[in-house]
Amino acid sequence: MKKSLSCSPAQVLFYAFLPTIFLISSCKNSKEATIMDTDAAIAYAVPMDNITLDGNLSEWPTDIISYPIKNAELGAAPDSHEDYDGNFRIGYNAAKGEIYIAMEIADESLVIESPELSFWDNQDGLELYINEKSLKTGSPVTQYSEYGNDRNAYGARTAWDKVEMAKNVTDTGKTVEWKVKLDRKIEEGMSMGIDLVVVDKDEDDSFTWFSWGRGTQKVANPDRLGNVIFIADATEIGLVKGKVDTSGVNETPVPISIRMSSLDNENMWVQTVVDSTGNFSVPLPIGDYQIEVPTKIVQVDYRFHRMAPTAPVTFSLGKDGHDSIPTLVVKMLPEPDLIPEKGLLHDFNEESKKQVDQIIEGYQEHYNIPGVSLALIKDGKVVYHKTYGVKNSVTKEQVDDNTLFEAASITKPVFAYVVLRLADRNIIDMDRPLHEYLPFEQLEEYPEYKKMTARHVLIHRSGLPNWGIDMIAEPGEKYGYSGEGFEYLKRVVVKITGKTIEQILDEELIAPNGLYHMEFSDSEALREVVSDGHVGGHPTHWDIPQYAGMAFSMHTEAKAFAKYALTILERKGLKPSTYSEFLEIHTESEPEYWNNADKKEGAGLGIFVRETDYGNTFYHGGNNGDFKCQFEIYDKLKMGYIIYTNSDTGSELTIDAWQIFGEGKKQEN
Repeated sequence: MKKSLSCSPAQVLFYAFLPTIFLISSCKNSKEATIMDTDAAIAYAVPMDNITLDGNLSEWPTDIISYPIKNAELGAAPDSHEDYDGNFRIGYNAAKGEIYIAMEIADESLVIESPELSFWDNQDGLELYINEKSLKTGSPVTQYSEYGNDRNAYGARTAWDKVEMAKNVTDTGKTVEWKVKLDRKIEEGMSMGIDLVVVDKDEDDSFTWFSWGRGTQKVANPDRLGNVIFIADATEIGLVKGKVDTSGVNETPVPISIRMSSLDNENMWVQTVVDSTGNFSVPLPIGDYQIEVPTKIVQVDYRFHRMAPTAPVTFSLGKDGHDSIPTLVVKMLPEPDLIPEKGLLHDFNEESKKQVDQIIEGYQEHYNIPGVSLALIKDGKVVYHKTYGVKNSVTKEQVDDNTLFEAASITKPVFAYVVLRLADRNIIDMDRPLHEYLPFEQLEEYPEYKKMTARHVLIHRSGLPNWGIDMIAEPGEKYGYSGEGFEYLKRVVVKITGKTIEQILDEELIAPNGLYHMEFSDSEALREVVSDGHVGGHPTHWDIPQYAGMAFSMHTEAKAFAKYALTILERKGLKPSTYSEFLEIHTESEPEYWNNADKKEGAGLGIFVRETDYGNTFYHGGNNGDFKCQFEIYDKLKMGYIIYTNSDTGSELTIDAWQIFGEGKKQEN
C-alpha cells in the first residue's frame, strides 16, 4: 500500500520549486514539499466535522496531508512498501473538543497472538501517545495501545475512557481511525505533543517498532513525541532553517533538540531534534518566534553531561522566508568538582556530614536528580542517613525515610543470600543441573542448557543472555551477565520448596535478620510510599512489577538496605565456608569505571567483588532505566555506602561514589 497522493507527480515536482510559503487549503502536496521533506515531526490538525468511527477513510478530506510513520526505532527497516508502509492524517473539532486520526498501514504479513499470549513485541500492534497539557517544564503522557486485540492505557491515564478506535483489516494491511476527547479546550494555533507507533511482527519472526517522532520510551520523555499544531483553513506555512553547533560538547554532532515558541500564542511551541549534521528545517505557520536550545543533559561516552542553554533568538517568519538566524552554539557546562582528595569515610566527623550534603546536592542540581536516599557505614554501623529531594518532579512530594526506591539488580545479591541459605541445609544442590529440579521447556531446543546449575547462574556463567529465551554459550564456558538465569533459578527454588518466593524471602532473609522496607511486588502499601522514576527529568509512571522478580523487582531505601549489607559484613546466617565462596571472585570481568587496572574484579556468588588498596569490597549496582543505585562495602575497613536515586542521571552519583566515600579523587595517568 503506497502513501495516497491527491496531486499528480508533476504537481509535486512543480510545487517543490515554489517559495517556502503555502496555504493549508491548497492541494496537499504543495505543503508536503515543505513539510514532508523535513525530519521534523510536526503535523497540522485541520478543522473537520465529526467522523463515523468504522475504519473506512472515504469521508476524510482528500486534500489533507499524510505524515509517514517510518522511524524504525527498534528492529530492522522494511524490505519494501509491501512489507511495511505507514502514515497518518489528523483533524479536530473544536466545538466537540475532539481530535481525529486516520492511519493507513500496508503490511503483507499480519501476526496476532491469542490474548493470553499477548505481548507488545510478539505481534502486530498500535500505540497512540497524547501529552494533553504539553508544558515546557514537562507534563504526563498517556499511551493508548492495542497489541493484537488486547487494549491497554498507561501513563497519565490507565483506561480507554477518552479514546475510541476502529480498524478495517485486510490481507495487505489495515486502516485505523482514532477519536480522542480532550479535557483541554482546543484553540486555533495551539500545539500539543502526539505520537503514533506501528508495531510490525512478521511470520518470519522479524520485528520492527516504527514511530513518527524520534526515540523510544515516550511516556517517560515527552520530548520524544511529535508536535501537532491546530490550524485554521488557509493557514500559511513557511520553513525555518538553521544550524546548531555542538562541537563544544563532542567532536561528532550530538542529537539535541531545538525549541521554537510563538511570540503571538503562548500555547504554541514545538521541540524537534536536529539532524546528524546539526542542521534543522522546521515547517511553521508564519509569524514571530523565539528559538533556543534548552538546557539538557546528554549522554556521551556512557556519561551524562549538562549542556548550557543558548540565548533565545527572536525572528519573524514571513512570505519571503525568515530573518537571519545565527548558528546556535551549544557548550558543555563544566562538571562539578566535588570529589574529595581522600574518601570521606576514612575520617568521618560532623564536618564530613556537611560535605556529604554539599556533594549530594551538587550532583542533584547539575545532573537533575530529583531524589536520593543515602546511608553510610563506618566501623560496622550506620553513621549517617539522609534523604534528599522529591519523589516526583511534577508533584514535588518530598522523599522521606519511608520512601522506597526501585533496587533493580541489587535484588540479585539479596536472592543469592536466600539460595545459599537453602544450599547450607541441602535443600538445593549448587552443582546439580537445574533441569533435574524443573525443566525449562522453552530451552529444549538447546540440549546444552541441561548442564546449567545454580552455581552457574550466580557466577553469571549460565549461558543465557541478560534477557531472552535462548542459549548464547555453553553453561560454565564464559562470563555473561544474565537476569534471565536468576528468574529460572527463582522458579526452581519455588518448585523445590513448594512455597511462594515472597514466603521464602521472608523465612530465609527478612524475618531472621530483622529486615524491613523490602517489597518485591505491587501492593497497596507499596504504592503509598514508592517513588516515581524519572527519565530526562520527567516522571516515568512505569508500573510496579506485578510479581516478584529476583533479578529486578525489590523496592527498598538506603537505611533499610544497610541492615542487609551489615548482615553480610557480620557474616550472619550462612556457614563460614559458604561466606568464603559468596565473597570470592569466581568469574573475573573487565574493570568498569574504577581506576584500578592492576586490581581484579568479578562475580562472586550473586554479588560482585573487587580488589582495592583498602582490601576487597563486595558490591552491586542497579539500573532499571529510571532508577539507578549502588552499594559497596569495604570488608576489611567495615565501611561503605548505599545510594538509591530515582533518575536515569543518578548514575553519575552512583558511579562516582567509590571515590567520594572510599578512595578519593582518582589521579589521571
